[in-house]
Amino acid sequence: MSKITAHSIPALESQLDPPPFSLSELYHENTKLHPQTAQELIPSGNFTPEDLQAMSRAYKQYPNAPRISLPAAENIPPDSRSFDDVISSRRSFRDFADLDMTLDELSLILHQSYGITGEMTGLDGSRQALRSSPSAGALYPAEIYVAVRKVTGVKPGIYHYNVPNHELELMIPGDPTESMFEICCGQEFVRKTSIIILMSGVLKRTKLKYGERGYRYVLLDIGHLGQNIYLSCTALELAIMTTCGFFDDQAHRLLRLDGVDEAVLYVAFIGRRQR
Repeated sequence: MSKITAHSIPALESQLDPPPFSLSELYHENTKLHPQTAQELIPSGNFTPEDLQAMSRAYKQYPNAPRISLPAAENIPPDSRSFDDVISSRRSFRDFADLDMTLDELSLILHQSYGITGEMTGLDGSRQALRSSPSAGALYPAEIYVAVRKVTGVKPGIYHYNVPNHELELMIPGDPTESMFEICCGQEFVRKTSIIILMSGVLKRTKLKYGERGYRYVLLDIGHLGQNIYLSCTALELAIMTTCGFFDDQAHRLLRLDGVDEAVLYVAFIGRRQR
């Protein structure tokens, strides 16, 4: 039998200095679909009528907040650029002119990115509103908050986009520049943009139907929404860039979100292009 020394037992080293593991890889592995585990990962689908009604609603509202009606998209002159031109010219612009946007432009961005564009009838007979952005199960977990700095006819403040009424609901009055500057890790873009859009995901809205895998779907939905915002801004020849550079908990405290059932996931800076 060969002699065993401390140097020939590598397990000692690994126990003292274990290799790091990735939380993202752990989550990804445990939310994979397999034929043997799909039933355990995703809920059964035996939903109550109340569950189905809540799913078909799929939006938040602040009923006591002061509201601003947005111009109806159909009353705003359409853009003359071709779809191919918009797609091929889509870029992130970081040179913002510190100028006002119009209310028409803000209305179009919100409608074209996440507004109601149709409806369908559910299996239970309920009416399900459909949006301009695709969503897993038509659950639409995203919510849009708009920090307004410079929009003609709109007082500075932080607003929530009321989807069914196509309105802005005032949550926090006053200039949001410094609070957004701190939340967005001191990015100077904040101080020149017309608006900052914060996109949150209401995770429970999708996880109720799709279980833990639903977290993946929420992230996909936020990506669809972000691209729609990009294309709308490109068609309007506005500057836009997006970021995940923000302090999560500070954003949640500002918007009064718990950061668990609803969490900010993506931010967009939008304004006039520097000529």
